[in-house]
Amino acid sequence: MKRISIVLLACFCLACTRMDLAPADKAASGNWFQNAEQFDMCLNALLHQMYWPMERNEWGDSEQIELDLLTDDGTNRSSLSRFLTDGVDGSFPLSSQMWNISYKGINRCNKILKMLPSAKENMTAEKYNLIEGCARFYRACFYGRIIAHFGDPVVVPADWDFDEGNDREKAYDLTRTDRWEVTDWVIKEFEAAATLLPEVYASTEVTRATKGAAWGMEARFALYCASIRKWDSFGMADADEAKRLYQVAADAAAKVMTLGYSLHPDFGELFKMSTHNSPEGIFVLPRSKSLSAENKYEYLYKGATTAKLPRLSGAATCCTCCPSWDLLCAFYDDQGKPIDESTVYNPRNPFEHRDPRCTYTIVEHGTEHVGVIYDPHFDKATVWSYREGKEVENDDSRTYLISGTGNQYASYNGLVLRKHVDSDWLSPFEAENDKIILRYADVLEIYAEAKIEMDDIDQSVLDAMNQVRARAYKKDYTGDDYPKITSTDQAELRKVLRAERRMEFAWENRRLYDIWRWRIAEKVLNFANYGLPAKNQTNQRRYIDNNMWFHGAVPQIDDDDCPLFAEAVASGESTFFTGGTYAVKLSQRKFVAPKSYLWPIPTTTTNVMKKIRNNEGY
Repeated sequence: MKRISIVLLACFCLACTRMDLAPADKAASGNWFQNAEQFDMCLNALLHQMYWPMERNEWGDSEQIELDLLTDDGTNRSSLSRFLTDGVDGSFPLSSQMWNISYKGINRCNKILKMLPSAKENMTAEKYNLIEGCARFYRACFYGRIIAHFGDPVVVPADWDFDEGNDREKAYDLTRTDRWEVTDWVIKEFEAAATLLPEVYASTEVTRATKGAAWGMEARFALYCASIRKWDSFGMADADEAKRLYQVAADAAAKVMTLGYSLHPDFGELFKMSTHNSPEGIFVLPRSKSLSAENKYEYLYKGATTAKLPRLSGAATCCTCCPSWDLLCAFYDDQGKPIDESTVYNPRNPFEHRDPRCTYTIVEHGTEHVGVIYDPHFDKATVWSYREGKEVENDDSRTYLISGTGNQYASYNGLVLRKHVDSDWLSPFEAENDKIILRYADVLEIYAEAKIEMDDIDQSVLDAMNQVRARAYKKDYTGDDYPKITSTDQAELRKVLRAERRMEFAWENRRLYDIWRWRIAEKVLNFANYGLPAKNQTNQRRYIDNNMWFHGAVPQIDDDDCPLFAEAVASGESTFFTGGTYAVKLSQRKFVAPKSYLWPIPTTTTNVMKKIRNNEGY
């Protein structure tokens, strides 16, 4: 397989963890880096789940959040993350963890690369190249992530080691470097890594970084930087640089497309806990509880699973991590049109005649999910439980028909996630889904977007986009029995591409980076979250009796595939979303541009590194 997949054995984790101490055993010294096996152990540690945080149990106990809950694709009842209330400062746990773990990773990569030449005689040339390629790849990923989240990075001299006293003291005087000076170096590092890494590994080898991973992450990073160069309105726009970086992204993606990856045949099956070693996976970290050595970073547990489960899952705390109405309305119909242009979309039954990815992502009302029928309708006091073989009280609806508090915290907007979630998530609420960092569909969309933005639109662009769309319909992309993308107009294709990305990658932690790089966060993250009326007979009966279920109106959809609930509706009750009679305003997001396009540097860093100035506004 041409993917990163590695199981971190307990002994490997412990061996490399000791490197970060000031130990009597001298594990951080040259006494440790003597042979290929020892370098392998340290490379293994760099693929520990904590180095690639996404989920709510990976940021620390003080802030349990998903990256998707920092966007318009998700909602947590009537609550908002501090990030969406402009309440973030240098103590923001997500910021601290992302900064600290990235620089811890950079230091480990530097250590490996610094010590590797002295062990050259103790390994084959092939092994030497592999170790060097992996370390340079991971380091480039970490620097790219710092640039995306924090802007100007602190570049650490490659021959420094923070575990050594002298280098640690010198680090206090480091300053930040302009991100655009570092961007090309990161791209070159990805390219250099690709020349050193294999396309595939033998069946007897542990699978680590590959050429596909290096070129794929290069393409993603170059596209991110190109987009800012094109769409930024705060002083960073540069048309020539945008075009150059788009070309880098297209070229890198094109190289991945020659390596034999393919899309998983079934979009819905791709994200299940039982699916491993998919031909679509390029950069994937497996999770394993049995091999975790009781380290809970290595699998999903507690809130990371229960937050995404409905009430009838049996979880004590759930429905705090739900798809938004924005996301539901963003899925196209099954004719390939946004819902405000559709002739088949019915807001009273919003799951019919939709792109299949809608019901792969969000649980369709009245269908089975984790062993019960999921139906939040206010007239449904009971639903069928396959697990119990009988009708049970419908705690997945906030209906007034149920007394008590058992259904009080059912989904506030009537939506729950299907993507990633299946019956394997039930008690003891511990899951082992692969962490998919990069998959082939993203490479295809990166290639298409880069070519679209350069206005270099040819058949290869349509083929790339249609492969992704056709897979959702389980069709051959060369056929005509699905809503094939045919337009070659740049503006039209840009609109479709952005919709495709939102439908394809919903709840895969990509939306935040897309709205940042397209510079639309200042728009979409200043909209409100909407939901259903709470448990009240008068309000709920009015909603049902006036035929407002599930939505009494169709919102306009803009060119960025964003529903404009607060503006004139395309059809239906004109005040459905804004009048306060039917839809309920759950919360109001707040995003301050340009400040919120970057996270603050942690206070723990700025307190000791006095030459580092924090980002604007923090």
